[in-house]
Amino acid sequence: MAVRLRIRELAEARGLNISSLQREAKIPMSTARRIWYSTSDGSEKGPPLKLVNLEVIDQLARFFDIQPGELFEHI
Repeated sequence: MAVRLRIRELAEARGLNISSLQREAKIPMSTARRIWYSTSDGSEKGPPLKLVNLEVIDQLARFFDIQPGELFEHI
C-alpha cells in the first residue's frame, strides 16, 4: 500500500489552483508542484513522491487548519 498527499483535493475544495496555493501558503513553486502532483519531480506523471519535509507538512497543515495526518491517504 502506498501513501500520497491530498494537497490538490484540499486546495481545489478551497478554490485554489497550484499558483494560488504556492502564493498563499508561502512555499516555493518547486515544492508546490511536487506536493500538488504527489510526485518526486513535480511533473503530473512523474515518479511517486517518497520524501516530504516535516516543516512543509506543518506549514500546510496550519494553512489548511487541519491535523498533519489529514494531508495523507493510503492508495
